[in-house]
Amino acid sequence: TDPVTGEYEMLTFVGTYTVLVSADGYSPAEAPGVQAISGATTVQDFLMSPFLTVFSDDAEGPDPGWTADPPWQRTSSASVSPSHSWTDSPTGVYGNGVDVSLTSPVLDLTGLSGTVLEFWHTYAIDAGWDVGRVEISSNGGTSWTVAASYDGDQVAWDRVTIDLSQLDGAAQARFRFRLISNEIGGRDGWYLDDIAVRAAGPLAPGPAIFADGFESGDTTRWTVP
Repeated sequence: TDPVTGEYEMLTFVGTYTVLVSADGYSPAEAPGVQAISGATTVQDFLMSPFLTVFSDDAEGPDPGWTADPPWQRTSSASVSPSHSWTDSPTGVYGNGVDVSLTSPVLDLTGLSGTVLEFWHTYAIDAGWDVGRVEISSNGGTSWTVAASYDGDQVAWDRVTIDLSQLDGAAQARFRFRLISNEIGGRDGWYLDDIAVRAAGPLAPGPAIFADGFESGDTTRWTVP
């Protein structure tokens, strides 16, 4: 309720709670065992690490290192931010029996946590037959796990945030957008823009309030009997 200090106040029933907090640009934080006592205010402080941008691509500048299976490429036919996006179907309709991916470079997430993938997308994918998948790998692409799946129609551009905490600390993390179609028909496909991976790093220690290495022999900052 206070945008300057981040303070938030709520009324709740007496009991024991796990409190989860989140804020744009920061890794979520959690406190288990918080006691709500009748007639009293319980104060709970949180320390939230700021997100670092590990990878980003707005489809406008230099290629950040994608591996793009043909026909994945940039297009100017649709975008959420001017004037390009990535698509699996630059000619307008994806083919039959395709299995093509747009794969990120290897990302080093050592020491990072709270990893999330953010992107904007719009799509027309034959529902129940074809699928667009977000897949992730912690071993450089040797094996993959499905993180999200999409089919049907998403006409308006939609912003997506996917929890990729499975990749926290991975030194060889990758993600990919994979389109798979059957042998019948085709649609306009998948369009992706403003793609980013963010994670929280360890908090840097603040400046010391007081320090003395006992090298100078100067004791004027001390009270000496």
